[in-house]
Amino acid sequence: MAHRALVAYERPDGRYDVHTSRLGGLDCRLARTISPTDPYAGGDVDPEPNVVARPFEHVLTMVDLARHEAIYRVGTDYRVRTYLPLWFGLDHYVGPDAPADRGLIVAVDGPDEAARLRTWFQTAKGVLADGISDGALGVADADRILTEAVRTRVDGEIHRPDGTDGY
Repeated sequence: MAHRALVAYERPDGRYDVHTSRLGGLDCRLARTISPTDPYAGGDVDPEPNVVARPFEHVLTMVDLARHEAIYRVGTDYRVRTYLPLWFGLDHYVGPDAPADRGLIVAVDGPDEAARLRTWFQTAKGVLADGISDGALGVADADRILTEAVRTRVDGEIHRPDGTDGY
């Protein structure tokens, strides 16, 4: 199983080159292993960029909420900022025509916070999915509740999949 991640390396002009990683989303490990002496984390990051010279807001539009497990923003000083895609993913309750871009992208302070947030998010999503299955809640209501819960829980950057801030 792949643990896909996007890795955006800042260029001197403030734009980003975007690389991929097939295992980098696992435990947000790249936050600890990318460094000036090992910029591609021992081969965990593809050294060939998929996209070059894009603003970070554009990088966020490349995130597939259902497939990517992490996004890393690497500064020119090699400080790494970690983001988690939170896919609301209640689609199997509403059918295949539901939009796949429902969710948020949130900044976390490293792998430990990412693990706690993932656990909390999966639990909250499961409770709401039960409410939909039981007919007590509609999908739009569940999305709204989940969005507000994330906003309350996360003390940092929150982005929409279209690259804009907030919610």
